[in-house]
This record gives sequence, C-alpha cells and structure tokens, in this order.
Amino acid sequence: MAPLIAAAASRGHSRQASAVPSFQRDVKPILREKCTGCHQTDGIAPFPLETAKQAHDKAALIAAAVGGGTMPPWPPGPRSPDFAGQEQHTLTASQRATIVRWARAGGRASGPGAGKPPPAELDVRPGESVLNLEMTSPYRPSAPKGATDDYRCFLLDPKLTSDVYATSSRIVPGSPAVVHHVILFRAAPTSRQEAEALDASDPRPGWSCFGGTGLSAQGRGAGQSLNNSGWISAWAPGWGSGRLPDGVGVPLPAGSLVVMQVHYNLLNGRSPDRSRAVLTVAPPTGLNAIETSLLPAPIELACTAGEKGRLCDRNAALAELGRKYGSLAAFVPAGLLVLCGQSAADPQPSTTSACDRRIDRAGTIHVVAGHMHLLGKSIRLELNPGRADARILLDIPRWDFHWQNAYVLEQAVDVRPGDVVRATCRYDPSRRRTGDQGVPKIPRYILWGEGTTDEMCLGILQVTHP
Repeated sequence: MAPLIAAAASRGHSRQASAVPSFQRDVKPILREKCTGCHQTDGIAPFPLETAKQAHDKAALIAAAVGGGTMPPWPPGPRSPDFAGQEQHTLTASQRATIVRWARAGGRASGPGAGKPPPAELDVRPGESVLNLEMTSPYRPSAPKGATDDYRCFLLDPKLTSDVYATSSRIVPGSPAVVHHVILFRAAPTSRQEAEALDASDPRPGWSCFGGTGLSAQGRGAGQSLNNSGWISAWAPGWGSGRLPDGVGVPLPAGSLVVMQVHYNLLNGRSPDRSRAVLTVAPPTGLNAIETSLLPAPIELACTAGEKGRLCDRNAALAELGRKYGSLAAFVPAGLLVLCGQSAADPQPSTTSACDRRIDRAGTIHVVAGHMHLLGKSIRLELNPGRADARILLDIPRWDFHWQNAYVLEQAVDVRPGDVVRATCRYDPSRRRTGDQGVPKIPRYILWGEGTTDEMCLGILQVTHP
C-alpha cells in the first residue's frame, strides 16, 4: 500500500505543480505591479495590459517576451554597479515562470481569486505627510507653426508653513501620449511675486518655459545651476516615482512654491493634459539635503551620407532652433562646447558626445540617471576615467527612450575635489531613414535642443555634501 500511496501523492503533486495559473489570482497582480506602469492606455508601451482580455489577446507575445527575458526591461548592462530596488523593476524566477505557464496555456482570462488590491500610490512612513499637487485646470498643448514641442510651466503652491524635506514622489502625467517629460522645480519664497506674475501673464494655464522655469532665481551662473539644478523630482517614460535613499531629502523651506515644467510632444497629438504629483515630506531633523547635478554634453550630429536638405547646414539648423524655442536656444550648443572644452568656432560633428566635469566639492553620489532622445544608442557615466580608481556609475549599452529610470546605488560613492565625472553618449542617425521609434525622416543637422526631434546627452547625479 505504501508505494501506491506514495505514487498517488506524487501524481497529485505533479498535477498541482503543472496546473495553469489563474489570471485573476496569480497573473494579474504581477502585471499590475511590474507591467502596467508602461502597458496602460495611452502609455509608452505599444499596447495596454490592464484587463484580462487585453492580456489574453497578447498571450503569445507575452510568452515570447517574458520567456525570453526581454520584458520587463532592465536597461543597465553588466558593467553597471549594483542598484537598490532592482527587484521592483524585474521579475523573480517564480513570477516569470507563472506568467509564461499561463501565457503558453492560452492566456485564459478566467480563474479563481480577485487578486491583491492595487498598491498604494506612495509608501508613507511614520512622521511623513503627503502633498497632493495638481494643475488647477486642464491645458491643451500648442506650438508655433512648424514646431512639434511645447514647454509649459505650471505654478503649484504646497502651502508650506514650516520647513520640510521631500522624501519620495509620484508624478502622474494626465495625458501620457503627449507628455515627453515632467520636472518639478523648487522656487524659493522670494520668487513668489515673480512666479505669480509669470503665471498671470498668459490667459491660458501656466506660461511658456523652454530651457528652464523662466524665473530669474533659476538663472544663476551656469556652473552653479548645473551643480544644484533645483530639481525636486522628474518623470520620463518608464520613470516617474520612487523614494530617495534613507536619510536624505530635497529641502523645501516654508513658503516654497513648486513649478511643474511639462514638455509636450505634439507628434503624438494635442490632447488636454492635467498632470499631477504626490510628494511625501518630513521635518528636516535627521535628514541630509540632496541636490541634483546635471552633466550635459554637446550634440553635433551631421546629416549622414546621401542625405540632403536645407537643414543639413549647421547654421540653418541653429537658426531653426532659435525660431522654434527662442534666441537663447541658439546659444546653447556653443555654450556646451565651451563648457566641455571643445571649440565653439570649429565644432566637429560626431556620433559620440562626451563631457568631463570636475568635482569641486566633497560629496556622496546616491542616485544616477541618463537622458537622451530618439537617436540615442548608449549612455555611460564614469568616475575618474583613465585613473587607477576609475569606476562606472551607470552603463546602458542599448538605450531606449521609452524605458528610462533613475537608479539608486546599492553602495553610495564618495567623491572628492579634483575627481572627474564623464558622460558619454552614442547615437545612430540612420534611424531617421526608417523612422525608427517615430523619428521624423527630414534630414537635418541635429544639435542640443529642447524638442523631441532634437537631441540631448545628459547625465544626472543626486548628491549629498558633508
């Protein structure tokens, strides 16, 4: 009898292990936690996975992508250091197996169980409070004739009566299809009158703000502004929420305002937007101030062999930047060349862009990120390249504009005066020939610019100082 009982138990266990997972109980919670941040209606992914039917219809694609390890994406390559919270963006072996078994069995939409409740928007910890910030009314983006980008700043008043530090954030674009990125800037209490005047200067919500907020307090020296950009938080496709490392926060003095800068990409339409942000804040006691440093590099991408057109001439392309975004935009390419030790009088086109920035103040790097646009191929941030103590802070060998993130270093990195951080970006202008990723096919010389069809090479560091 014992062998028969053992065999029966073994068959029962085998049937249980091979049972098709329930969509509602087993699969839906995983999709909600790891996938629908991008795979949502009007999201950056090519299709939504918010309902059982949507998932069922894409079961074969889900099986191939998840089984092959390409989804969900994790852009940092093997040369990158370890990052905290990677498990929040990737699947465990068990989760991957569950989804693949369900999808390969036909992706049935039925099954017992209602799944876990939706996760809370933010993890609010003891001593923290929540600030809900939202545009006062919807805004329909627009741009001058021939332009495809609209930068708009909206004034948000958190009504702070005491000093606090922002410790985490969640930015939710109201119209993800047209929102290219969102940045929350801190505006000092002394800027209130100027900010309110800017807000009142246009009958529509907000004011036009290419290149920054337009506030004079933001117009400090270039080096100072880059070392401490005044960013509170940011959203880009694939990135828009998260908690800062324990023990740090972004200072928000009493009376501070928040300026929400939204970049609208009109290539995807002009639907109304009402973006919002949620912040957790805590009293300053026990927290260190964290600053966001920006490391831009110049862009000089000439037309490829065989391409012809008026805008293949660099001067014509430069004039077009000024026409679309204002005269200041036409001076940025030369300013970046000078900042990065290159010749503004004789710029050399290249599909590789790089810039070294010397550290002038001791600090600790906690968070790293990179940003490019549609022609981007790869991006790398390095500390002290060419030296014995060189190390890579972030390496993304296959850049995809639709999968961006900020990465918290598992081990924070100390820097000293004299250290150097290098940002290196590589581009593939041939994507213009096929319209890959929606790149317009019009030949032109590409420079640093604010538009989706221009380019950027930007390293981002979040740093504390002793």
